[in-house]
Amino acid sequence: MDLQKLFKPKSMGVVGISKKNPLSPGRIILLKNEFELQVKVYGIHPEGGELEGVQLYSRLDELPEIPDVLVIAVGADDTINYIKQCADLGIPSSIIIGGGFAEIGGEGIKRQDQLQKIAFDNDIAVIGPNCVGIYSPPIMDTIFLPTERITRPPKGSVALISQSGGVLVDQFFVKFKERNIGVSTAVSIGNRAVVDETMLLEYFGTVDDETSNIAFYLEGFKDKRAREFLKLAKKAEDTVITFFGGVTKQGRIATQSHTASLAGNLKILSAALKQHFVIQAKSESELLTYLKVYDVLSQRKKPFGNNTIVYGNVAILSVSGGHGVICADLIGKYGLNAVEFTEEEKDLLKENMNPIAQEIASFNNPIDLTGSVLDTDIENQVRVLSDIQRIECILLLLLPYPPNISFQIGRRLANIITAKKKPVICFIPYVPKYSLIIESLEIANIPVFHSIKEVVQAASALKLRSRVNNLKKSNLFWEK
Repeated sequence: MDLQKLFKPKSMGVVGISKKNPLSPGRIILLKNEFELQVKVYGIHPEGGELEGVQLYSRLDELPEIPDVLVIAVGADDTINYIKQCADLGIPSSIIIGGGFAEIGGEGIKRQDQLQKIAFDNDIAVIGPNCVGIYSPPIMDTIFLPTERITRPPKGSVALISQSGGVLVDQFFVKFKERNIGVSTAVSIGNRAVVDETMLLEYFGTVDDETSNIAFYLEGFKDKRAREFLKLAKKAEDTVITFFGGVTKQGRIATQSHTASLAGNLKILSAALKQHFVIQAKSESELLTYLKVYDVLSQRKKPFGNNTIVYGNVAILSVSGGHGVICADLIGKYGLNAVEFTEEEKDLLKENMNPIAQEIASFNNPIDLTGSVLDTDIENQVRVLSDIQRIECILLLLLPYPPNISFQIGRRLANIITAKKKPVICFIPYVPKYSLIIESLEIANIPVFHSIKEVVQAASALKLRSRVNNLKKSNLFWEK
């Protein structure tokens, strides 16, 4: 099956277009791709004619060319007929939006069996059925929601695969945009009758050079495919991250009626993922944090060079004592350790503060710079801490409230961090008035988060990735 034509098509056909209903899925997909994206799109309607200046064709075999992908937004029985036409005409891939297949049981299961047979016999790469589609910027977007109703994440390094279309569009797209996490491709797999998570892992891990992080929201592996998925993940050069729904009793009941799947025993699942070098996020918050730090550090410009977190030794640098305390309480839960400073190091940190703050700041770990801090104080502390070799990462809790912190602090810190190459992860409140500071850091690919917990999770994510990368090199020390 040619998944390249599924995700990077030069041409696309759409069936299921209503001339009367402006919100019909087929119509939305046709017009969105015609006016907003790069793919050449053809609309098919039994009456032909045109729609908003776009020519419609009455049959698939009338199209000027065989499209790389056919989007099918019709009822279940008609869907089967169109898949048969894909086989007859040699259309290599299809995205099936509609339901009425295995998720409803009974006749739906029989339909899905028929769909699978046609697709596998003819090597047709099918996404769905019962899915919201594919977002492959800037080439195509087959999500059947008007652009003004959804939030599109920026372009980036994450291939995002979700068994739930609603979770993809709401929980991930919105929060990816908020956190500036970029996607290479986003896929709603629905019932995964043909193309499943294992095939997608292989494609994004070996074919798609725009992807370096592969993330999955699943409600269980496809039947008899878990072993193959884990084998591929263990060999993958990309970072593989999973987040599973349906791991509680009530969650398992919900998944049965949702996408015809069932997650397995959580302890067995977690052990298998760890053994095969898959990073498992335990919550949505963890998943978003992991992906943000991995995406930022996958960009061409690497502010930390090849430095990363190996043992979890961190320094906490805060403008607020309370924030430092909260951070110190959290790090142990995430496998991190607060480095103990020598008296000489404390003296050096103190010397690099303005005279007023020198007398009231605390130079233990966490370091509390207090509200008397200046821009130069923060710069100097980061510079000194960066030169202490046993510190692997600085957790910078930067609250721009003190009046002597300027809106240039982001750029000033970015210059130091990129020169020193010491990993620095920042907390800055996500409020509009501080966006200039955040933007200055993120332009330099320095990760910024909006909670103390996320900063700690991000540092833990780098340690987890170090473990995985070392295990792939057969460094057995990292088994523990």
